[in-house]
Amino acid sequence: MSKHLNWVDYAKALGIILVVYGHVSEGVFNAGMAMNSQLYTNIDTMIYSFHMPLFFFLSGLFFTSSLTKRGFKQNIINKFDTVFYPYIIWSILQGIIEATLSKYTNGHVTYTEVFSLLWEPRAQFWFLYVLFFTFITASFLFIKNRSTKLMISVVCFFSLVYIFQSDLPPIYVLNLCYAHVVFFFIGILIIQLDCINSLSSVKALVILFILFIASQYWFVFIENFHRIDRGFCSFIIAMIAISFIIALSMQLSKLNIRLLAYIGQSSLYIYLLHILMGSGIRIILQKVFHVESATIQIIIGCIAAIGLSLLFVEFTKKFHLLFLFKAPINRSQK
Repeated sequence: MSKHLNWVDYAKALGIILVVYGHVSEGVFNAGMAMNSQLYTNIDTMIYSFHMPLFFFLSGLFFTSSLTKRGFKQNIINKFDTVFYPYIIWSILQGIIEATLSKYTNGHVTYTEVFSLLWEPRAQFWFLYVLFFTFITASFLFIKNRSTKLMISVVCFFSLVYIFQSDLPPIYVLNLCYAHVVFFFIGILIIQLDCINSLSSVKALVILFILFIASQYWFVFIENFHRIDRGFCSFIIAMIAISFIIALSMQLSKLNIRLLAYIGQSSLYIYLLHILMGSGIRIILQKVFHVESATIQIIIGCIAAIGLSLLFVEFTKKFHLLFLFKAPINRSQK
């Protein structure tokens, strides 16, 4: 499985780079630095049309093999250790820092918001919250029956949820589920059908690149959709973009770009840390060095958010502090 999907590290790398860019540029924009607001909005819409669906899709690819390897109970425990545990730890750590330093940041986070994490996830951590409960849902659905027919039915159901989400109860956590869960189950189905290698050719990459550019142009410039606009059209846009990223990642994996693969392998750590790193650098650049150039802020902010996150992870490995990212109480998944 790992050899069959060695391109996934590259897809994660591309995805996390987009996540970091999106949050860094948003921070710069909200800080009031001069920048082309229309360009910012257009790029923001493009990124948000697919980058988080991409991560749910990639997570779904490994669900069946994980459930088969560990079984129902141990799979849930493993996801608690590796998904929900870091959600709790870093929601609290980042939240306390943001609440304490709120006068220096764009947001005004309260301690009440920080400690409401069990029912109202905040900041980037919503992804881990929704992903954990998606794993649990999938485990119950497929514990006995993993037939293709059932998987297709589940994908169809959650596709309808996605397409008609505007007609469903507008509850924050549920809104996050409406917009992302379907891509996790599509990932499960794709592995079941064993059809992903059809995207491994250069021809497929070229075709998908053209479709990606054309669809994003139509979505952003002709129809003037925004990041919150979701329905049938945005579903198709997301699937085209995910397919393109897969095809591109398959070609990149052939080049053996170690740094990019390393970023992909460390994508969860970067996801947990990049807001603190990126915001800290932005504040230092603006308040200490008086850097008001949005372009310089974004470039330095993205490099620093990724680079400092990786350095911090290596520091935790060296000094045996990995309990910050993974629960130390369970060893059953070894």
